[in-house]
Amino acid sequence: MEGKNYLIFGVILALVIAVAAPFLASGNPDGLESAFFGIFGAKEIQGEELDEHAAGQAEEEVQGITGNTFSFESPFPDYTLEGLAKSGEALAIVLGTLIVLGVAFGLGRLFSRSE
Repeated sequence: MEGKNYLIFGVILALVIAVAAPFLASGNPDGLESAFFGIFGAKEIQGEELDEHAAGQAEEEVQGITGNTFSFESPFPDYTLEGLAKSGEALAIVLGTLIVLGVAFGLGRLFSRSE
């Protein structure tokens, strides 16, 4: 298989994974988020129930300790497009994958020409 075929196969594989990911992923918080809320008592370490009030207090407490109140709006909050359920999650991940692949391809072309 020549290099171009590997590239095409890799892009197709990345897009298949992007489409499948929302249907296979856990709805529970990820490890770091889960550990954070467990440490601050907003949820049991092994549990799934999140106390929203305690979670908000934990975030405020950490902001008070660190002084870090920086935040920004994500273009795809929680990896989804609002109102589209799982298909919105798949579409957001596909768009993100294509954007990253495009940037990587563009940078690769730019740097390969400069040598």
